[in-house]
Amino acid sequence: MANKKGNLYLYEAIELRNEYDRHIGLLQDLLGEYSKRRGLFKDDEEDKEPATDFDLRETEGMLKKLQTKRVKLNQKIQETNYEVKIEHEGESISIAEALVLRKNLISDISTIASRVEKSSYRRVIHKEERDIYQEPRHKFDDTYKEYRKYLQQLRRLVNQVHAVNHTAIVKFKDE
Repeated sequence: MANKKGNLYLYEAIELRNEYDRHIGLLQDLLGEYSKRRGLFKDDEEDKEPATDFDLRETEGMLKKLQTKRVKLNQKIQETNYEVKIEHEGESISIAEALVLRKNLISDISTIASRVEKSSYRRVIHKEERDIYQEPRHKFDDTYKEYRKYLQQLRRLVNQVHAVNHTAIVKFKDE
């Protein structure tokens, strides 16, 4: 639902970009099939040719128009991502920075999860008549607390970005 000036909220613009991507993909597939086969082609055991109501030139025109609209929309989304700020841990950061931070947090969570797994068991080395117990490098409780801290930080950040996506305006009118 566009605002009163016809512009889109950020979440709407992102979904519109996804719609453009899907539509562009379909049109490229349609044109790709035609250009690969040049009119008449075999698919499995059938000969195929373009349907009478499939206009190649019109489809090419639609594709170019849609690709241009997608580039313009993406540019406006990026501008909004750099202009709009959120408060995160006492600091004002742009949505673009928040998205990079989100990506880094996801990577850190993966690394820490691996560390949690390694810290949850000690290694038992069987030697002749005795067993040697090798304690994990990191304490389980500390590592697990750190993991949960990162999860909570990610959730707060994602929630903030999600909330601002419903209030930030992208100066783009879907025609």
